[in-house]
Amino acid sequence: MRYDIPALTQSYQKRASDPQASAWVSAHAGSGKTHVLTQRVVRLLLAGVAPSRLICLTFTKAAAANMSARVFNMLAGWTLMDDAALAAAIRTTGAEPPRDLDIARRLFAAAVETPGGLKIQTIHAFCERVLHLFPFEANVPAEFRAAEDLERADLLAMAQRQTLEAAARDASLGAALALVADESSEGGFGKVVAAAIGKRPLLEDVERVIARMPRALDLEPDDDEASIRRSMIEEGVGWTKWPEIAAVFERGSKTDREQAARLRTAAALAPDTACLEVYLPFYFTDNGAGEPRKRIGTGAIETQEPGLLDRLAIEAQRLDLLRGKLRAAETVARSTALLRLAANCLRRYDALKRARGILDFDDMIERTRALFTRDGAAAWALYKLDNGVDHILVDEAQDTSEAQWAI
Repeated sequence: MRYDIPALTQSYQKRASDPQASAWVSAHAGSGKTHVLTQRVVRLLLAGVAPSRLICLTFTKAAAANMSARVFNMLAGWTLMDDAALAAAIRTTGAEPPRDLDIARRLFAAAVETPGGLKIQTIHAFCERVLHLFPFEANVPAEFRAAEDLERADLLAMAQRQTLEAAARDASLGAALALVADESSEGGFGKVVAAAIGKRPLLEDVERVIARMPRALDLEPDDDEASIRRSMIEEGVGWTKWPEIAAVFERGSKTDREQAARLRTAAALAPDTACLEVYLPFYFTDNGAGEPRKRIGTGAIETQEPGLLDRLAIEAQRLDLLRGKLRAAETVARSTALLRLAANCLRRYDALKRARGILDFDDMIERTRALFTRDGAAAWALYKLDNGVDHILVDEAQDTSEAQWAI
């Protein structure tokens, strides 16, 4: 089925594909953005730009192949058209036909025969080419190769196994492993560590990141899970007073007696921190994890012990604040364990890659960005590239990361 493109849309597409304009196209999926990009490439070639001086960056290899096929199919079709049909086809792109229409017919051969040809590629393929051009300046092996997805996964799995083996010999690493494994679902440990490794900048100076976490979460230097739990039990309405309070509640309503049972059980477990599993539900809903109870006790409690419910309401506020601090401390402990495991794994993964002379996609982005910003080397590399590139076209630009934009 063929759809007629509205005249206004065609007008916008022609404006965006005009080689004289720098354009950003934003539209929903299937609306013709890649079509516009293809038209822009063809119009650049019609304007006399050499194929070798264009770079088209796509998000995936499949997108690169799709766009290449579109461009070459259009140019190949032009070689077989008569003058009238060819002139009409060129006008549909927004360009004016050249006086010599054979110029358009020869574009297909020019694109095919130009050394290097049309550079329609992913950002990673571009970075790989740049690093091969400047291996010394980028400090990479001259004959490095790009790691395939399966090879990368195999090396990462090998690095994880080496980290697990090291954890059996290193007490600190072993404790970190135990904590992360305890918080991970079955089969999820590898995914958690792999996700952390994906945040490579955080792992370059992992101890500095770890040292900054407590302050970022409003914790004092000596706040940890154990000290916060002790504060919950020993300060405020301390655990030694719980039996006395329970005795008051036992003389109240059925609901009060249920509250008394919670306090009696918690008091029997105290001062072990396990008592909090029973003590916190005295003040909070959802087994102690929810909101503060609207009523800790009934009016019968206030009659027997005036002011007790007010004191317990103040205690609930204190415990609520400590629950937040406890969650923050738990976050610090688990994040610290995960970061140290991931940093150890990343070091082993990088060593495995170096031994094989390979770079993964993240390496290529990182090394290319460093090359372009390093004093001395950057000027030479950028000078050479600038002499060979006149136009950069980016497909699916919204998915381009900050590091890729920097490049």
